[in-house]
Amino acid sequence: MKKIRIILITTILMIALPSIVYGDIGPKPSIEIIVKNPPKVEYYLDLLVDYEGEGLYPNIREEDKYSADMYNILKNYNSDGWRPAMVTGTKVPIFGDIIGKKDGENMVHSFSYIGVPDRFKIIIVTADGETIVSENIVKRKAFNSRVYFDYNTKKLWENSIVLAYIKQFLTTYPTTLLIEGLILLLFGFSLKKNWKSFVLINLLTQVLLTFIIFGAMYKQGSMAAIFFYIPFEIIILIIETKLFKKYLVEHSESRRKTFAIVANIVSFLVGIIGILYYSKR
Repeated sequence: MKKIRIILITTILMIALPSIVYGDIGPKPSIEIIVKNPPKVEYYLDLLVDYEGEGLYPNIREEDKYSADMYNILKNYNSDGWRPAMVTGTKVPIFGDIIGKKDGENMVHSFSYIGVPDRFKIIIVTADGETIVSENIVKRKAFNSRVYFDYNTKKLWENSIVLAYIKQFLTTYPTTLLIEGLILLLFGFSLKKNWKSFVLINLLTQVLLTFIIFGAMYKQGSMAAIFFYIPFEIIILIIETKLFKKYLVEHSESRRKTFAIVANIVSFLVGIIGILYYSKR
């Protein structure tokens, strides 16, 4: 049984570790634009930013897959310093597309990675030559922000920060429980005897982690949130190692500590794989 556990743990690490070679570490900010009452005709949507710079990163490399007329309208747009981020470039990359995806009666546009702006407007260019720009600016508060745009009223607004916090927590917490719960079993611990400590310790650390990321995002922007993420993950690892060593039952203290370290590393790496997968969609 011991050899089986070692083989399973080694397999998980071998699958997860290559992501470090091909991807950078840590969560990446994102913006999801929900367009209400979208145009009936084909259209492109881009984020408008108001900074200039040289050597901007080209976020769109396959221009020939788009309508030349609509694309050129976007590319040539510049009003009071506001220009399209995807089409004209950003200081650091953004993953996404100016073409949205239908979701019921709405259209959804997703942008992610370090280049997503903390302050932006949006522009829509339609196949019949209409150009619509949001009347207001969003200074986003959430690390993973959901923003709504009503095409009829030209109003742009961000989802509640509280709802964004809850959504983030409800995504990360169950995932962490699932991954680390499997590893707990692989280390030979009984869920029946340890479920309360396991659930409460992860609840504490996930609340702290989500609070830190959102707090940094709210006060200083997405770059600050990314900056705080990795060192705080190390703090989380130390906290969980101490708590699991104390409150888990069965087996030696060294096995409890080893579980905590392996569980945190694996859940962290799985998170990176998820980020990389999302960014390439």
